[in-house]
Parts: sequence; structure tokens; C-alpha cells
Amino acid sequence: MKSISVKEIIKATGATLLCGNEDIIIEGASINSRQINENDLFIPIVGEKVDAHKFMFDALKTGASVSFTSKHTKEDVENESLSDDKAVLKVDDTLRALQALAQYSRSRFNLPLVGITGSVGKTTTKEMVATALEAKYNTLRTEGNLNSQIGLSLMMLRFEDAHEAAVIEMGVSEEGEMNRLVAIAKPEFAVMTNIGMSHINQFKKKENTRREKLNIIDYFKEKSVLYVNADDELLREIAQYKNNPQKEMLIDDETKKALDKCKVTTFGTSPEYDFYATDIVTGSDGMEFTCNAKDGRSVPVKLNVPGMHNVINALAAIAVADGVGISMEDAAKALLSYKTIAMRGTIIDNGKFKIIDDTYNASPDSIKSGIDVVTGIKDATRKYAVLADVLELGEVSHDCHYEVGKYVAASSVDELVTVGNEAKYIAKAVNDAGVDKKVVSFDSNEDAINYLKDTVTDGAVLLVKGSRGMHMDEIVKALS
Repeated sequence: MKSISVKEIIKATGATLLCGNEDIIIEGASINSRQINENDLFIPIVGEKVDAHKFMFDALKTGASVSFTSKHTKEDVENESLSDDKAVLKVDDTLRALQALAQYSRSRFNLPLVGITGSVGKTTTKEMVATALEAKYNTLRTEGNLNSQIGLSLMMLRFEDAHEAAVIEMGVSEEGEMNRLVAIAKPEFAVMTNIGMSHINQFKKKENTRREKLNIIDYFKEKSVLYVNADDELLREIAQYKNNPQKEMLIDDETKKALDKCKVTTFGTSPEYDFYATDIVTGSDGMEFTCNAKDGRSVPVKLNVPGMHNVINALAAIAVADGVGISMEDAAKALLSYKTIAMRGTIIDNGKFKIIDDTYNASPDSIKSGIDVVTGIKDATRKYAVLADVLELGEVSHDCHYEVGKYVAASSVDELVTVGNEAKYIAKAVNDAGVDKKVVSFDSNEDAINYLKDTVTDGAVLLVKGSRGMHMDEIVKALS
């Protein structure tokens, strides 16, 4: 983090100084009192279950130099007899103060910032884009799952003078959330991966999801670029709307103005797109393809991760890199070093069979991508899909799970194992299809583990996937 004085913080947030002096400098920030370092700013967030204000004075006494508060008075602070090198700043709302400070931090850096959004694949795409940009630029990238209003704000505070570019994941789960994120991060470039069923319970239909995520371009400048996966029908419509504004599309007024002035670059598998893949070869542990640009350039690409979805992610990375002055060859070379993030498609070989650990989270669309990975592994003696409930789908949950089951039924998966009540609709669809696949369902991970330990054959491959709340990583750990 580039150091910030209390005086700057007050100017950025409108805070009132309850104690301390304006010359105190912070060099870090945290919302977790147990992860406070010396010279840090503590931001006590008021959560649904815990109000972190109760940890504020402990944080100041164990390391933090400065803290926000929206609950304490000057008298409260004086009663604690804090040392002179500590400062407490009164704000109306600690989250809003964090966001205002994050916005100020972002304004101090004139560098290309790429925002990544979509229903599925944000994290993998973010990692691939950042990897490609690292071929030339020192790149800040979103860490872990810091992609929400709190997380993104904390990422903006991690800018340092050495950074030359940034790739920031931007996740939304409710209407109006993207507006708040882009006001802080102000991306100059953006990638939209796809529009799926994630958060469909909140947005009701995919067109509403697209409208919300498309707000990522609201602060675009004249030379800004939106990169869209044109293999996704709803994203392809954005490019079509850009070329023909008379077409109908659900879009906010400010977003329409931004779309009118920015460039839209498409990527996918059709030669009609600006960047497209040909000569795709699927291996047991990776992919090879040729990345082609519409202007006639091309480059061979090798990925050490399997799955057609990763080909699309790599196309996005090369397209963005090309847009900021990195050659396609250098971007492709950089992508050779890309490795799967833990629990997001990691392949584990336990000596008897392989496990595809994709247990970080799930949506109907990402499960289908996982099924594609399993079916692409040619040397497996038997292919298993171990699938659990996808949560937060609301009234369309049964239909969504049933659709996943139809996809499994049409695949080369040999056996389906489900865990949970909703996932039984995946099993039902496979049974209804009348295909030659074994289908078993369990109510608990423990029962599924016992079954799999007894039945999985040597040389098999298992996809293990479900919503985070289903704790499918327990199955991976038990079988590894």
C-alpha cells in the first residue's frame, strides 16, 4: 500500500479526528482485528452478526495506528488513554468511509485497470489476464475472493508505486451493486465472461443480470475497450447492439452512453470474432489451440489446464494483452505458466484415480463446464460426476438442476453421484433420459465418501463440484 496520512484520510472521507494528529501515516488496512499490523488502519465493519466496533480498541492497542468508528464518542476514546501515536476518526458509516478512501487511493494511480465480471469464470479469467499482462507490466490482481463492495475496496488500498497495471474481479449479487463498484475502481477496460443462472433468484431473468453487469463500463473513457465472450448469446447481442443501436436491448441510460463511445472486442470460437480459437486439441491435463486475430495474426497456445472454458478464458487474456501493447506471442508464452487455483478445477492424482477438485463454488453453467472437462479426458477407465446442490436458485432451482441432469445424460460420464435434496433433480433427469449410466444419490457427504471409497475403479476420473455451502471439499480430502 502506498502510504496515506491521516490528513489525507480526513479529506477523502470527511471524517472527524477524535484523537491523535493529522501527520500519522498508515501503510496498510484491515477489517480483521486479528490481522492487524503496525501502521495499519482498522476499519470496523458492522456485519449482520458481528459489529467489529467492539474490537476497535484492542486493534489499536495491538498494532493499528488509526481506526475508523461510527459508534464511539470523543469521551469514549479519551477514557481508553490511547498513546499519542494513535488516531481515531469518526465517520457516519465505516463501509462508506472505506469505499471513499478506496476511491481516493485509486485516483492516485494512472494505470490500465481491467475489470472482470460475469456469471462464471471470473476468477480464472482474472488470473489468466493478469498472467498475460505480467509479460510486460507489474500487475496488481484481486486476491482470493476480494471482489465485493468490501473486498474490492480493500484491493484499491493495495496499490503501490511499483504497479503498472491492475486486473480486478468485480462480483455482483444485487441490483445497483456494480454502480458502487465501478465508482470506486473506474476500470478503463472490462471483460465479460458470460451470463448464466448465478443469482437468478435476485435478478429474475438473465437479461437483468446482463444489464447489471454491463454497468461495469459506466466510467469508460474514449479509448476504453469492452471484451465480450461472443460465444455467449446474450454477450454477443452487446456487440450487435453496438453496431446497430436500433436493436432492442435492456440497458441503463448511462451505460448506453458509455457503450456508444467505447470499443467492443469479441472473442470466442467463430472466425467472425476479433479473436478466435481454431485447431483445438484436448489433452488429459491441458489444451492446445491457435489464437487468431481478425487482422490475420495468429499464435499457437498451450495451456497446462484442461477444459474448453479455459480456451475461452485464454482468448480473453490474449485479447486484453494485445489491447495494452503486449504481443500475442508474449501473452501466449506467459500463459504457459498459468496454474489452476486450488479448488477451481485442480487435478489431484492419488495414485489410483484422478480427482478434479472444483469445489470452491458452483452454478448450473459451471457444472456443465466441469462435465466438459471430464468428458475431454480420454484415458480414464471410468468417468464420475459427483455433484451437490447449487444453492440460491430460488423458485427455478428444480428446473436448473434438471437441466444439468439432461446435460450429464448427454455426456460420456459413466456414473453420477449426487449429494443433497436439490441435486436429486440432476439424478432424476438422467434417469428420465433412460441412458446407460449408473445413478446414486446420498443425503450426506459422509455417505457419498463411503460409497466412493468402495466403488471407484483404478484409472477413473471424478469431477467433484457443488455450492460452497455443501462442503464438497470434504469428499476431495477423504479421497485424496
